[in-house]
Amino acid sequence: MQSHPNLNALRMFHAASRHLNFRHAAQELNLTQGAVAQQVRRLEQELGVPLFHRKARGLALTEAGRALAIPVGAGLTQIEEGLRQARVDRLSLSLSVTPSFAAKWLLPRLPSFQDLHPEIDLQITADQTVANFRGDGVDLAIRQGPAPDDTALEAVLLALQDLVAVASKDLIARYPDGAPLGTFPLIEDSHRPWARLIDAGEVVPEGRLLKVNQTALALDAARSGQGVALVPEAYLNLDSADVDLRVLRRFPATAGSGFYMVWPRGSGGNATHRKLRDWLAHCFADAS
Repeated sequence: MQSHPNLNALRMFHAASRHLNFRHAAQELNLTQGAVAQQVRRLEQELGVPLFHRKARGLALTEAGRALAIPVGAGLTQIEEGLRQARVDRLSLSLSVTPSFAAKWLLPRLPSFQDLHPEIDLQITADQTVANFRGDGVDLAIRQGPAPDDTALEAVLLALQDLVAVASKDLIARYPDGAPLGTFPLIEDSHRPWARLIDAGEVVPEGRLLKVNQTALALDAARSGQGVALVPEAYLNLDSADVDLRVLRRFPATAGSGFYMVWPRGSGGNATHRKLRDWLAHCFADAS
């Protein structure tokens, strides 16, 4: 069976035939000059004819090179067009969220977004670090707390952040009915919800305080009976393990405190962004 030159060698020959310079062809292909020259030399050996005249100031196509250049160029164009038509057009979107929001709210609901928009490749970055949208590759972010006041950002409120004090059934059973929250061990996360209530005089702590750096950890600690966690109500009821938790008290959102979707001003107007924003808003509305 007759062997055929590989496609990469033909791509390199085609680039060299257009530039008549191995260095320029290599720059176009993001390769080294030596790699391009070597592949062209192997192609010439396979065909048994020289394709270029090597000159001090560049290259010149031989008669065989000219005969090959046109059909190779047309063939590569057809291949690229065929690949483009065969490939489903993909759209990508990068979303920054906290690890707790990802674990307790977003990931359990994500299959519905993927079913609704299979054409969108969603990249989720779960990090405590706040996205700055400058060189971090993030398109959109969800932030929890007061309304962002950065004039460089646009923001839309997805839902107010109602908080609930939750504890395991076993822990609650060890305390009298109606026991003040402050008599329970409290679990504080990095958003410091207990600290704000304590400062406001709504809760007077009498027991120990366990500190963790993520809301998801506070919720898991509460589930295991280590204390009372104060968490967004939106994080409950998706995990079957939450049947072991009981709500001791609800705290309505303070003015403007909620879940916000944010993006750089002027950059969030495309259809892909709107699809994600609309889906998030719909999910929050369904849960309310």
